[in-house]
Amino acid sequence: MGSSAHYRVLDSVLLQKPGKICSLASAAVFKHTTPFGFRRNCCEKKTALLTIAKAAGRVEVVQSTYQINVLPITENVEIEKRPNIELVKEAMGMERSIETIENMFRSIEDGEISISPYDTAWVARVPALDGSAEPQFPSCLQWIIHNQHADGSWGDSQLFHVRDRILNTLGCVIALKTWNVAPDDINKGLRFLQRHIPNINAGDGVYSPIGFEIIFPALIEDAKAMKLDLPYDADHLHKIYDEKALKLKRIPMDILHKSPTTLLHSLEGLRDMVDWDKLRELQSKDGSFLFSPASTACALIQTSDVKCARYLDKVTKKHNGGAPNVYPVDLFEHLWMVDRLQRLGIDRYFVKEITNNLDYVYRYWTNEGIGWARDSSVQDVDDTSMAFRLLRLHGFDVSSEVFSHFKQGDQFICFKGQASQAVTGIYNLYRASQVLFPGEIILQEAQIFSKNFLEDKRAKTQINDKWIISKGLVGEVKYALDFPWYGSQPRIETRMYIEQYGTDDIWIGKSLYRMPFVNNKTYIDLARADFNLCQSIHRKELDAIIRWSVENGFDELGLVQDSIVRLYFLPTVALFEPDMATSRLAWAHSSILMTAVRNLFSLWHSSPHKKRHFVDAFGRWDVTAMHEDIPESAISLLTCLFRIINMLSVDGGVTQGRDISGILKHAWQTWLANEADKGEEGAEVNVVPEAEVIVLSASFLGREVISQDSILEPGFTQTIKLTNTVCSFLRAATTSKEKYLGDRHLSVTPEEDKFKHVKHRADAAMRELVWAVYEGHRGVPNMVKRVCLNVSKSFYYVAHCSNKEMGDHVEMVLMEAVE
Repeated sequence: MGSSAHYRVLDSVLLQKPGKICSLASAAVFKHTTPFGFRRNCCEKKTALLTIAKAAGRVEVVQSTYQINVLPITENVEIEKRPNIELVKEAMGMERSIETIENMFRSIEDGEISISPYDTAWVARVPALDGSAEPQFPSCLQWIIHNQHADGSWGDSQLFHVRDRILNTLGCVIALKTWNVAPDDINKGLRFLQRHIPNINAGDGVYSPIGFEIIFPALIEDAKAMKLDLPYDADHLHKIYDEKALKLKRIPMDILHKSPTTLLHSLEGLRDMVDWDKLRELQSKDGSFLFSPASTACALIQTSDVKCARYLDKVTKKHNGGAPNVYPVDLFEHLWMVDRLQRLGIDRYFVKEITNNLDYVYRYWTNEGIGWARDSSVQDVDDTSMAFRLLRLHGFDVSSEVFSHFKQGDQFICFKGQASQAVTGIYNLYRASQVLFPGEIILQEAQIFSKNFLEDKRAKTQINDKWIISKGLVGEVKYALDFPWYGSQPRIETRMYIEQYGTDDIWIGKSLYRMPFVNNKTYIDLARADFNLCQSIHRKELDAIIRWSVENGFDELGLVQDSIVRLYFLPTVALFEPDMATSRLAWAHSSILMTAVRNLFSLWHSSPHKKRHFVDAFGRWDVTAMHEDIPESAISLLTCLFRIINMLSVDGGVTQGRDISGILKHAWQTWLANEADKGEEGAEVNVVPEAEVIVLSASFLGREVISQDSILEPGFTQTIKLTNTVCSFLRAATTSKEKYLGDRHLSVTPEEDKFKHVKHRADAAMRELVWAVYEGHRGVPNMVKRVCLNVSKSFYYVAHCSNKEMGDHVEMVLMEAVE
């Protein structure tokens, strides 16, 4: 039965020894003075079954067992014994996936990347440096001979792209002809070229290999010199020569020799136009020219530079005789690997590995940004944006001023001298720009530019990219635009991204290539299994909460089942992990009770004395203090409120090792008093501690001890205050949105103006909160910071999306299993 698979994969499953106190106590619902009441689903392990005993308000495990899903249901102890064979199989499959990915992390070097026939061909053309009439890298010739397709071409075996196949095939034919080897392969390649060159301009030009208009004509000239039988004067080649002439007009050749640019990556297409002696000053530390084997091979042919030779020797040995289109790609791989795992919702299994990846990237971070490889002399906005966002979100100190190096006039560019914008580069800039602190004007400008750029591309249905062929890019951009980071919820994004993620996505360089540590089937297999596992836990919790709400008669206070589902859904899409169950349920119960109180007080809008009686009874902690004219529904609600706070106090006390009931009662008392005194919302929004109740309840029941000293820190108070401010503004914004949507017959309503004004103030407070969470208040417990941010983003989500959108999200996250 693979016990390690269970406690590694099922975060909520605790393998305990007899007599050991559970680290996650029961989420019991007290019914007056009755004992603990809850249900546990038990996995049977041989003959070990779960038994429980009440001991000083704690739950003890008497025999070894696996424990899952502590849920509030009844007042009697109920044990459900079930041998869960399917769960075991799924857990073991997940464990294998985790081990595979861990091995991938351990094997990270300079980047796993597929071999480029084009670059391999260029390296194969290098003559022996000792002057003999032999190739310097004969293994490259062998690679070419062994990797020709049946149709005579070279290139990606799964995707036929005509320009990619033509470029790779022409390069390989020239390499073989250079050494007069494999004549049959040469002839097969020529026949392929003769058939397909007439179609060289067919298809979507967006997906043309990088620098094609420069490097392909150079190969054609080489083929002419070799008198290869090809259609050199065909009309279809004239267009490419025209593109080359146009691009050469834009190339500042004087700058090419003075400062590093992306042109260093394609020197083989400019070899007759450059001064090689001057270019040596721009050679990379590893001996390459901007990490391009083809460009470096051409430089070696021209200069016999020993550093070029060392670089190519290392590359070809690493890749068994072949050469990728770019190498190394270490920073790119380290970053994109983390990004994919996070968006797929499985990053929590690889916390140490992700930290190591980001530590590595940070070592090479500069104030000018980074490129795809360490020590790059050319930085780009794509890698810089990805690094900035991930590093900032993991607590690294990075300055937003790095983006000033990519601002050109009123635009942001990826590379200096670029011919066109890449959608993915601007998409990652947009994602990075949203993680901004107060006063970061450059990020505000970047956000406006990138959003407008992406919105324009979406309107014109032009969301395709010159760097990647991805099935999910349209969906990724759509989600990012429809749900900005403030309102984006982790579980919703994961559910969307599972559909968008492509294991077969192909990247575009000078030839098509694949990144197996970025696009990998194991990732999606683990993500699907993990999502379904979490969803099964969430469904059980939801069923229990619905029963609990029915038992307590919340429908009499206007809380129908759909409302209960949504109030559970909001904490679940934020704190989705199995081992966050107690925090998730504390948030859900608190939100349901606050909504019930709000509905009750709304019914009493003309009876303020009833509200005061309710609050007074709470303060006395005595339900009998309620006056006789208070309805039974109010008495039942107050009784339930006492039970839940007792339950949270006991469970939180186990985690914290001290009594927290006073803190929770005070937070509730303050909120109830504010709610009772609240009148009609005026122009000014009153900041109320609604979020504080949720944050404290969820945080105290989390997986981190929150010391009394940390609570007394000014940063703790300030972070809570900011969260209250953000959430109060957003609740007011939501109310205004509901009102102005009801006045659609008016072109502009006062409520619409108020919504925009309040939302603007919420944005400003949110920037301060983001700063407090990720940089400013280092002494605040991580659990508190996470819950503060999650609760604030939850309020943003509600203010941002429509009822239909939320309903669709509820279905896909809680109801629909991932296939």
